[in-house]
Amino acid sequence: MVKNVDIEKDIITPSVAMVLLPAFTAAYALAKEAADTFDFLGGVLGRQILPHLKNWAVEYELDRRAREGMLPFESCFVPNSRMNHKHLELRQGNFVLTVSQTPHVWSLPRDCIFRNDYCLNGQIAMEGFEPAFSAEKNIYGILTHGYGSALPSFVCCGIPTPDMGAWAQQVDLNSVVRGLTIVDSEPVNDEIVLDFKNALRDRQEEAK
Repeated sequence: MVKNVDIEKDIITPSVAMVLLPAFTAAYALAKEAADTFDFLGGVLGRQILPHLKNWAVEYELDRRAREGMLPFESCFVPNSRMNHKHLELRQGNFVLTVSQTPHVWSLPRDCIFRNDYCLNGQIAMEGFEPAFSAEKNIYGILTHGYGSALPSFVCCGIPTPDMGAWAQQVDLNSVVRGLTIVDSEPVNDEIVLDFKNALRDRQEEAK
């Protein structure tokens, strides 16, 4: 158990969950729009890579909303060690969140270097293997979403164990806001769709 951290009280409060959930719903709509209408994807290919489009759309929409002050996070895209891929990071105080699509609610994302590094950097200190938790240590969490439907069948936030082998804590965002009315203050419009398609082209160019 991660000590002295309560994910619902410290990061995924009802007010935060209420602004995060519309971003995921909007992102899935963006991904579907891109798969259906992007000329260079083609109909069949678009459907085949829809899971990847959902990942990209979720990162795009979370970043856009954070930059516009709609989410209580600072956002940035961080390159991997090979400089051929970037992942989104959302930061608030000592918390750093990344985003992954998973097949099931309780699934952990696949191993990768940056996730393993973040787990070892901060979570071990909270587990008591280091004498103190310093300001330089990050509490690493992962927003997970999925999967093969027009809308996210789940959106969760979890803190993994130091070995990335299990969830130390995890919460379903829909359970946090149960009984509350969620309204998207800025639903997707034509300008956002166009900007997302341009962002997709940029990511394709970066990956070449």
